Parts: sequence; C-alpha cells; structure tokens
Amino acid sequence: MTQAWKTYIQLKKQFEQTEGDPESVRGMYELKEELEQTREDLDVLLELYDTLDFQQDAYDLLCQIGDRSDRKVLKRLGILKERAQRQGNRYALPKPKTKEEQQEQDDLLKQGLPQFRYHPNPIATKVFEISEDGEICECCGKTTHIFYEGPFYTEEEVECLCPDCIANGQAAQKFDGEFQDESCLDRVQDLDKLDELIHRTPGYHGWQQEYWRAHCGDFCAFLGYVGAKELRILGVMDDVLDDPMWDDEQKDIIQKMVNGGMVQGYLFQCLHCGRHLLWMDAN
Repeated sequence: MTQAWKTYIQLKKQFEQTEGDPESVRGMYELKEELEQTREDLDVLLELYDTLDFQQDAYDLLCQIGDRSDRKVLKRLGILKERAQRQGNRYALPKPKTKEEQQEQDDLLKQGLPQFRYHPNPIATKVFEISEDGEICECCGKTTHIFYEGPFYTEEEVECLCPDCIANGQAAQKFDGEFQDESCLDRVQDLDKLDELIHRTPGYHGWQQEYWRAHCGDFCAFLGYVGAKELRILGVMDDVLDDPMWDDEQKDIIQKMVNGGMVQGYLFQCLHCGRHLLWMDAN
C-alpha cells in the first residue's frame, strides 16, 4: 500500500467519523492537488474526486485508467457518467479556507462587489463569474471582471450584467426584469424589502422554479446548495428539520438528499434570529 493510499484512508476515516470536519476536507484537497501535479497514484485520485463530489473529474479519470473488461468498472462508469451529466463538478465540497485565506477573499470581494443582503456570497454560489479579460455590461456599457450568470426574468436577451447594475436597480429597470419570480417566495409585507429582493438581488440556480424563504418578517439570505452531508457538516440539520413546512416524509428525504442529486437543497438563513431554513426541489 502506497503512502498516498494510507493518507487517503486516514483522511476518509476522519471525514466519516466527524461527518466532514474542515481539517479532513482540507487534507483531502491537499492530497488531491499533490496527485494532480505528480500524476501518481491515480486510483487514489479517483477516490478523492468521488469523495469530494468532483463527479465530472471522477468520470473523466476513470475513462482513462479503468479496465473496461471489468464489470465493476463498467458499472461505476455508468454511475459516474450519469452524475457527471447531471451535476458535473458544480456541487463539489468547497475547500475550507484558513482564517487568512478567508480574510483575503473577503477583502477582494469588498473591492469588486457591492453588498447584497439577501445573497451575501454570490461568487461562492457561482451566480457571478470572474473574467480576467473582462466583459461588457449590457446595462451600463462598462467593462466588468465580475459578471452575472444567474436567472434574470425579462423578455430581452441579456447575457452580461455587472454587480453594480444589479445592486442599484438599473438592470431591472432598463430591461424590465426581475431576478426572482415575485410569485415564488414566502410572503413579506414590507414592499421595500420585496423590491430589494426581486430587483436588486442576484438570484440562484434551481432544478425547477427558484423559491425564496423568509423569516422574522424579512427575506432570508441565500447561503448555497446543500445535501444532507453539507447540512450535517454545517451543523444545521436539526435547525432545518424543525420547520413546519416539512412533513415526516419530506424530512426523511432531506436527511437522505445528495447535493447535485435528484433532490436538491437550497439553504437560507434568517438575517434576524439566525435560523436556517431550506427549500428543495427535484430534478
């Protein structure tokens, strides 16, 4: 058994015992990056891709190294192919950041992004993409290195919007559009808050029609895409299940759902009491 296998087995054991503590996830990322550079122990790299939910990378690698005369390999190829087509690498577990790395990212985002109360980290949720060369915002006409890739409900074909034009409402006004369907959200009486959500907040990608949760008389902040594993890692499973919206059958689904799978979870947090709420839909 190689040293890479020993390290992986130790990290996987720690990951399972702690339900995905940051140290074990960070360790697997470090091993993954090392093996990607050396191209050694590719069978270990395959397991790392699968554990971390890099389904497209796992499928591509197994296509390269798998023995297609082996029925088990063929079966696994079929499973990975389906997952790769459905979710790619989009729902891979994120690499936990050190405090220094998180501070650097926060500083960078503050320089390039306005603050969105209801969607505080749209880079992490991948509704904003980063372009080194820059793109032209179709609203203000300026070059932007951060551009919107999320839903925008308008009759016009709009491919690039900068964060500022979303935050100040100019994009919604110019193209008579909304970033969240007004009919698909929890009710909030304050019309100013409704206006901020649908006209000045970036949306998110759902399997079906996106839905926005509310609590304490205000819309919640969208935190990201989750399955049961992510909810347990974050320590919010009990919080999510303690919600009168879900019956016993739905609670059972929540405890089994897989991020990027047939049933997808979307995690929200109340801006006032901190409670976590979930929305989910099916592929």
